[in-house]
Amino acid sequence: MQNLVRSYVTNAPLIEKFILTSLGRVSLKTFNVQLAERLYKTFPSLELVYQCDEGFVQNSPNIYVDREEEHHAGVDRTYLVDEVAIQKGYHVSEPYISTATGHLCITVIYAVSGGYLFLDFRVRKLLERFDLIEKNDIFKQINRSSYAVIGGGLLFFGVFVVLYGFYTFGGYIFGAEPLSMDTVFKPIIALTLGLAVYDLGKTIFEQEVLPRTQHVSDTFNAKTLLNFSVSIIIALLIEALLVVFKIALHDYKDLPYASTLIAALAFLLLVFAVFIYLVRKSEKEPLDTRADG
Repeated sequence: MQNLVRSYVTNAPLIEKFILTSLGRVSLKTFNVQLAERLYKTFPSLELVYQCDEGFVQNSPNIYVDREEEHHAGVDRTYLVDEVAIQKGYHVSEPYISTATGHLCITVIYAVSGGYLFLDFRVRKLLERFDLIEKNDIFKQINRSSYAVIGGGLLFFGVFVVLYGFYTFGGYIFGAEPLSMDTVFKPIIALTLGLAVYDLGKTIFEQEVLPRTQHVSDTFNAKTLLNFSVSIIIALLIEALLVVFKIALHDYKDLPYASTLIAALAFLLLVFAVFIYLVRKSEKEPLDTRADG
């Protein structure tokens, strides 16, 4: 999403000139369905068109390429208009997520007889029109399907591991085998690992499978890695504690092995702490830069 915005901002003068020049070649005297059809033929990237009066109150239905919606008539569209810029006869909005279509779009407001014409253009299709981004719809579908299978598998096995932890603990309680440290710690480890795997699968679905309007940021999401790492470290710490208890109850000669495991975990925690520090520092730097500006 951010890449689309950056690409559009860089090439905005070229795109705006193309749209305004093309609009000047279309007769815009009377707004009706026939005019909307001509506009959709002229602009494949157009996804919504409607008209407002001189007070920027919508006085026509929303006309899409395949349908009309009457209930939008009477809505005040002033929030889309720069009243200073519109004095020259047109205004092009900044990119935003359309509530009508869910896509990243721009709105071109063009003065016509009796009011203003509002045209919503999809940014991705505009950029594809000028070969500013590559069009790989088939690859994107294959990629999304692959992530759906992988993410779904992680969700399934995460739930399976959690249920397995409850199953084994129930077997110890209702079975003939006496309770021990293993009966308590092993289900806890299973639950912790199941939580980590489930959280990873959920994040893959949110970022790669679900519509981008639900997750509009393409930046690195450190929270995912943090949650997964915390779950793994907790599981390893529980396992190390279990090993220490076993050695303390049976044979002290194996204590160096437990000490080695604990030392490795301590180093892992140190690295993890440095990672958290760097992540938080990088999150604060853009705010500091804006404050200085």
